[in-house]
Amino acid sequence: MDDFYDTDVGVQTSDILVLPSTFLGTLWTELQSVGNEKARSILFKCGHTVGKSLSVNYVDMGTEDLDMVLNQAWAEAGLGHLFVLDTNEEQVVVKLENLLEIGIIGSENHCDFTGGCLAGVLEGLLQQPYSVVEEMVGEETRLFKFNKK
Repeated sequence: MDDFYDTDVGVQTSDILVLPSTFLGTLWTELQSVGNEKARSILFKCGHTVGKSLSVNYVDMGTEDLDMVLNQAWAEAGLGHLFVLDTNEEQVVVKLENLLEIGIIGSENHCDFTGGCLAGVLEGLLQQPYSVVEEMVGEETRLFKFNKK
């Protein structure tokens, strides 16, 4: 399939469709009616699915330079600026700034879609599931810690 850009739908690259931010905002708004915990879980699962799909494009790059691979994958996702702070066998720590999700749902809310997306990318690349802890570092900055399950 050829890559294309359609302003009404979003950007299609390989096997992943990155939708306009209005879609994420609509999803978040609609999910608020099912309750906060269910909404958070659904957003995480949606992000996780996107992340696993995205990782397929980077599996062939290997994981020796995980920082570089994560940065390239995250740049394609277009959800914010990623800074890898630590990678080892048991834990990956990243700082994210200028998150699209914060702009949509507000800085007082957790970035579950973003956390799920990163967890999906890591799982796809490293073939290992990860738990996620999100820390609010500032209004526009989040720190995510991914621990091997």
